[in-house]
Amino acid sequence: MNRDQIERVIESGSLSETVGQLTRGQMTLGASGDLASAESFLIQRVISMGTNLSAYAPYDSRSLIRLLTQRYEFDCVKQVLKCTIEQLEPSVAMLNISPAGKFTSDRCKELIESRNPNRVVESLADDELKQVTSSKLSEKNSRAAVVAVDQYYYKKLWTASNLPDPLDAQSARSLIGELIDHLNMLLALRGKIIGLDSRTISDLMIPVNYALGKALSEVGEASSFANALRVMEKTRYSAALRNLPASDTVIVDVERALYASHAQSCFNSFAGSPFNVGLALGLLFLKDYELHDIMAVISGKSNNVAADRISESLIL
Repeated sequence: MNRDQIERVIESGSLSETVGQLTRGQMTLGASGDLASAESFLIQRVISMGTNLSAYAPYDSRSLIRLLTQRYEFDCVKQVLKCTIEQLEPSVAMLNISPAGKFTSDRCKELIESRNPNRVVESLADDELKQVTSSKLSEKNSRAAVVAVDQYYYKKLWTASNLPDPLDAQSARSLIGELIDHLNMLLALRGKIIGLDSRTISDLMIPVNYALGKALSEVGEASSFANALRVMEKTRYSAALRNLPASDTVIVDVERALYASHAQSCFNSFAGSPFNVGLALGLLFLKDYELHDIMAVISGKSNNVAADRISESLIL
């Protein structure tokens, strides 16, 4: 969807009409306004696109494309694990969970009702991830167990991007590496906001350094949010952070600016040779950002947020 199309959706129609329009009439919202089911429906559309792309891709690239679409399932696992650790009521927990893959809505609810994080770990199909998260739980380090899901997934994605074909590897690593750098910078900034020490922040980061160099450690060791932001402004991603005030109240603005910068890199991938995996990855990343924007519109309308505030939250 281009900007004009999504602006028209923001400014016109009821919530139910908006969901019907965005899902091409395949889904409507009832009086209860089940936003999670709408998001799950849209996520499945992106997963199906990834499955189709992998079927057309050369053999060496297929597993990477499939792995990229599995991020929704990993995100779901992370949220279910977090909810069981925090002992949230299923009705509350399910509001923030988007079922994906083998983790259906019923399966997620069942795991949350068990109030047992070990049951979530046992349900994982990946033995290595199961071992990592289980060891963190046994150490009584619940926050590390949740973080381990992200660390494991993105490290695995980075490793998978080292493809035999040099053009494929370059295109894949540039998009995946930039995203991981952004995620690490955001982790560091959020750590500063809640007062974590530099060692704890370092332990939370994804163990990949694409283009940050020394800034990766410096941003975690910075004495304040403002100083961490100044470190980021000396990296190759400085252009995305121009004109942002050095206040911890703008973490959402920083996040949106970095994701918009990554989205531009994804658009740029279409300007080169069409015979590389970067096009498939760029498209799937852009679909994910579009999904974010669509859900921002739906959620905003559900909560009667003003149209201009919804527009300000969009990435694309």
